[in-house]
Amino acid sequence: MYTRLIPATDPRLGRHVSHDDRSLRYAAPVLPRGALQAQQWTRRCPVLDQGSLGSCCGNAAAGWVGTDNIAREGDPDVDETLALDLYHWATVLDEFDGVYPPTDTGSSGLGAAKALKRAGYCISYTHAFTLRALATVLQSGSALIGIPWHDSMYEPHADGRIPVNTASPLAGGHELIVDGYGPMADPAQDRYWLTNSWGTSWGQDGRAYLTGVDLALLLADDGDVTAPAVAAIAGDADLVLAAVLHPWIATRHTGSNATAARAAGDWLTAKGL
Repeated sequence: MYTRLIPATDPRLGRHVSHDDRSLRYAAPVLPRGALQAQQWTRRCPVLDQGSLGSCCGNAAAGWVGTDNIAREGDPDVDETLALDLYHWATVLDEFDGVYPPTDTGSSGLGAAKALKRAGYCISYTHAFTLRALATVLQSGSALIGIPWHDSMYEPHADGRIPVNTASPLAGGHELIVDGYGPMADPAQDRYWLTNSWGTSWGQDGRAYLTGVDLALLLADDGDVTAPAVAAIAGDADLVLAAVLHPWIATRHTGSNATAARAAGDWLTAKGL
């Protein structure tokens, strides 16, 4: 396991690096680019504001609970109380010293996913190791993304783009929810939409996007993507299966796989999933 505490000049940037070799066994699936469609998952809860705490991991996890996915609608009642509870458990379950409260330690995307699982909001989680894997995850729901945060990124452009200048000073590490994907003719210009936890005054009412080329740079610098399993209703086996089948049947199949994909599509239609 590789972990790193990221020194932060901004108290809100409480994301730390946690890369576990075991995560490779839980890699998210990858669809062909031609099968990827634009997605924007509706957020039912308000945009949160973490204030001066380094609770971005808890806030991103809470945002995931409050955002739609293929299995369920987001919870409109999500607020900072839940964010802080998830942050607490992330600091308990992560690999770093200190627990909040009283110590504002920050945490990791992996810690936040463990907190979601402990609270019963997800049954498992996977990890996206490439941009196409992230775009595949976004076909079914939102995800948690941990990235380095440079000074250039504080002020998104008028169109919502986050300017990434890796030569600008590193302010710390940040965790956000990525909840939208907009494919472009040039994959380097694909848009990955994020919802922050700094209130609605940041970006476009709390939202902004990274281009594919910029996000690739950030993920290459100790970034990570954690995707909680979208079937948050753990007891509903049909929802669990549907979440897996939808991206699979969207790919091109031949032979017996094509027959199985048609049967799976018929089952989903019959179930209204």
